[in-house]
Amino acid sequence: MTDMNTPLTILGGMTAQTFLDEYWQKKPLLIRAALPNFEAPLDADELAGMAMEEEVESRIVIENGNTPWETQQGPFQESDFESLPEKEWTLLVQAVDHWVPEVQELKEQFQFLPSWRLDDVMISYATEGGSVGPHYDQYDVFLVQVAGKRRWQVLAPEEYQDSAIADISLHILDNFPVNPEMDWELEAGDILYLPPNFAHNGRALDDDCMTYSVGFRAPSMQDALTGIRDKLCEEINAKDRFAAPETEAREHISHISEDDVSYLQAQLTRLISQPDLLANWLGETMSETKYPEFLAPLNTQELDVAFNNATQGNTFIRPGDARICYYRSADKQHISVFCNGESLSVDAELSAFVQAISDQIEFDFSGLDLAQHKDLETLVRFFIRQQGLIELSSSEEQE
Repeated sequence: MTDMNTPLTILGGMTAQTFLDEYWQKKPLLIRAALPNFEAPLDADELAGMAMEEEVESRIVIENGNTPWETQQGPFQESDFESLPEKEWTLLVQAVDHWVPEVQELKEQFQFLPSWRLDDVMISYATEGGSVGPHYDQYDVFLVQVAGKRRWQVLAPEEYQDSAIADISLHILDNFPVNPEMDWELEAGDILYLPPNFAHNGRALDDDCMTYSVGFRAPSMQDALTGIRDKLCEEINAKDRFAAPETEAREHISHISEDDVSYLQAQLTRLISQPDLLANWLGETMSETKYPEFLAPLNTQELDVAFNNATQGNTFIRPGDARICYYRSADKQHISVFCNGESLSVDAELSAFVQAISDQIEFDFSGLDLAQHKDLETLVRFFIRQQGLIELSSSEEQE
């Protein structure tokens, strides 16, 4: 884990603790030359090639297309790109880290924040004037300028009205007064951090403008209530009923008194006052993979083969889209380990092993003594089955 009091280049020499205390979820931060030597693993043509793949989530936004802020959904054909105007359009490709392992190196730069909050890396390519319009996001985002220049204008939540342009598919604000104190031009290597609900309007200042958006998951409280309700209802206790004692506060037989409501509130509070249950929902939800259809758990035969290869010394890696986290149970004797939406309970002594899996990328398990703990083999198998660890083929190693 990152030393929270060590100055970090990616934060412009600021410590992680200072960033958390003064900026995280509070106010924007412009970081000049945060990634001065970052080499983009994809150029514009390669990004366009990804957008032509059926399984890749992509879109194009044209400010002055056939309709205002025309949005086209991928996958695209070469003819789609050939028909684009010369200026003022943007290509966006979602979750590039899922498809391009090299993008994982960028994600690893943000280890001063909880890895289970990290969502994905979206890449946008824009020609001069390209924009997706003024809008806000309900999550934290680091906007990494990788190539070209982009102007960002930012407003705090109290500085704009949440009213959108009518009759378009995007939620684009129809009012965006400029705050000159948050009006910046970013060059390659610069990063702009934005907390949730800070409206922002980015516009490319030249062709070949490329921005990486590193976003963080933020489920709504409504989602949390729904998910926790489902957890609570997995085992139904028909005898657990509304049974408020009769009260002198009742004015009439038709009156629901404040004592009735207080009783209900107390009973609901009792139900959700279960830290292990809340942690189980949070861990499973935050570790869910973005594209589960591409990360199906291994079957028994596949798992046995992969585990045997691991013990024989074949190289395994933690893929960039693997989502791993853990929670120490209330009894402090066990941890719940979460990987790509599933969980496993093991002895708390193995928390250091889970931390090592989360901190490193490449692994050789040939020297691992599986006999040192009764739960260790089960845990390794769990990570392999859930594809939190995958075998690196010989062809990939040569590349």
